[in-house]
Amino acid sequence: MTSGYLGTQIAIIGENLSKVNKVYFNDQKAKLNPNFVTDNTIIVNIPSGIPSEKQDLIKLYTNNDSCYYTFETKVPTPIAKTMTCEYVKDGDIAQIQGLYFINEENSPLKVTFEGGFEAEIINSDMNNISVRVPVGAKPGPLTIESVYGPARSLFCFRDNNKQTSTTHILMDNEDTSWNTWGLSAFGNGGGPSDRYLVLEGQLASWAWPANALQIYYNNPVRQSIVPEGQSEIADLALRFEVYSHEWHDVPLLLWFSNLVDTHDVDGNQAQAHWKPYLNNGVKSNYVTDGWVTITIPLTDFKYSKDESDDKRAITKLSDLVDLHAMFFGPADGESNVKLWIDNVRIVKYK
Repeated sequence: MTSGYLGTQIAIIGENLSKVNKVYFNDQKAKLNPNFVTDNTIIVNIPSGIPSEKQDLIKLYTNNDSCYYTFETKVPTPIAKTMTCEYVKDGDIAQIQGLYFINEENSPLKVTFEGGFEAEIINSDMNNISVRVPVGAKPGPLTIESVYGPARSLFCFRDNNKQTSTTHILMDNEDTSWNTWGLSAFGNGGGPSDRYLVLEGQLASWAWPANALQIYYNNPVRQSIVPEGQSEIADLALRFEVYSHEWHDVPLLLWFSNLVDTHDVDGNQAQAHWKPYLNNGVKSNYVTDGWVTITIPLTDFKYSKDESDDKRAITKLSDLVDLHAMFFGPADGESNVKLWIDNVRIVKYK
């Protein structure tokens, strides 16, 4: 055996091993159990800590001596899980979150956007990378490469249904033919991709919101947003970009339907109740630092209007025809909301 992954248990076979009192894998010290150390065998787990330098050595120490053996400690390739905002303009800073972002001096971390555009890394640690989006970057997954190899991101930058077959854009707000009821308002300038929804006004407990505080995506093609057989419901999520300037109270209710010209919060559809202002039972003003990407798994759609029923579920892809949203529910009093939304889509997120 000449290699092993972090956390793997291995057996070191040899002679005169009983006096070994320290074992290192590269610069990471392993925990020795005396019950698993004999004259001919040491059973030990490769430490889970990531080496600060790729040396590919096991180091054995006694009180008087030491010896080194070639052994590759395998570290996974980078796992890029999310971006703070998937829609970032050329030249702006994008934030990437994940695992195993190892940046060695002799083998620097690399981030490459679709089209072969390598990004300037502003800063990084093991779980975060800040990069400047290169001019000309194209939609698609990123490639993150460390000394342990390259890997594609789990998300797609500027995700759209033209380059990702499992992504289905409902509203990019450039075309608003879906807004047949005229419920929503729109803004221009400062959005991740030009035009965006503007939800701005006053909220109160169980108060019917103004038209501009509601969304009704009345699907003009009258068929499921996601084709049958393409994905499992458990693997899908509603995703969109948000810029929250102010939001203190009252949940945003979201639900899908397959009803013609019907916008009914009292129906039997499974709803998601988004409450980012509520953390551990405490309400505070939800304000984002610019645009951020929000992901709501379709399995989170399970409530009735007043949450007296939390066992509902989306069970059929054929129900994903129209999308509805409105601020509605209990509140501590009156409050203002100013929330911008763009690039509403259904994605395969796992």
